[in-house]
Amino acid sequence: MRSKLLKMAVKAGLGLMAGSSLLLAVACGATHQGRVVGKSGFLGDYSQLTEGKGDEALLRYLNPNADFRKYDKILMEPIKIYPGVKDSYWRDISNGDRRKLLNYFDSTLRSNLGKRFTFVSDPGPGVMRFRIALTELNSSAVALDIVSSVMPPGIALSSLKSIATGRGSAIGQVSVEFEALDGQSGERLAAMVDKRVGNKYTGNLDKLEKWRAAQGAFDYWAERMSVRLMELQGEKPPTKD
Repeated sequence: MRSKLLKMAVKAGLGLMAGSSLLLAVACGATHQGRVVGKSGFLGDYSQLTEGKGDEALLRYLNPNADFRKYDKILMEPIKIYPGVKDSYWRDISNGDRRKLLNYFDSTLRSNLGKRFTFVSDPGPGVMRFRIALTELNSSAVALDIVSSVMPPGIALSSLKSIATGRGSAIGQVSVEFEALDGQSGERLAAMVDKRVGNKYTGNLDKLEKWRAAQGAFDYWAERMSVRLMELQGEKPPTKD
């Protein structure tokens, strides 16, 4: 029944808002956590990170002395790509498509976190500085000269959808490295390394397969980050219906 409804929705040519809801619903179940993840070098020091448990990131760190309740602003640096040197799926994707993926991740993070934090462009009191890179399982990596830009969520999603109709390699897995630093002292507050792998789908939605894993991973990480920060600030996340 659900499959039939999804097919009807895709064929109906829904507007952007309705289409966004459908695509988000599909993306949420599009990935699962990978078994292992590499260290690209983006974070520099990995000695503090330990293996996560349950639904935590594969590798994670939380500063035991950090008081997250004093932070109400985020300075988010442009998201970068740190691909592996050999056999990198990122290197088979055009610069234009890379930028669309980065912009979507940036947009969905801002959309989720913007509900309780103000995004700023300068460090200062009450500011967390976010550093984020998309990576992969490879011990040697260099950054590509492509970073995210800030754009409205609707435009970012529409841009991401255009990748589905183009040519090029599919994105079957995505890894991320993230750290939050105090905006004044630079002290590390938290860090994580995680990996999401796309689930296999068949049927009329196959043409969306090449970007579903990426969108699903970005949506998952953005929601998890928002929920975790709410918990660290002593609040209980809202329950889902």
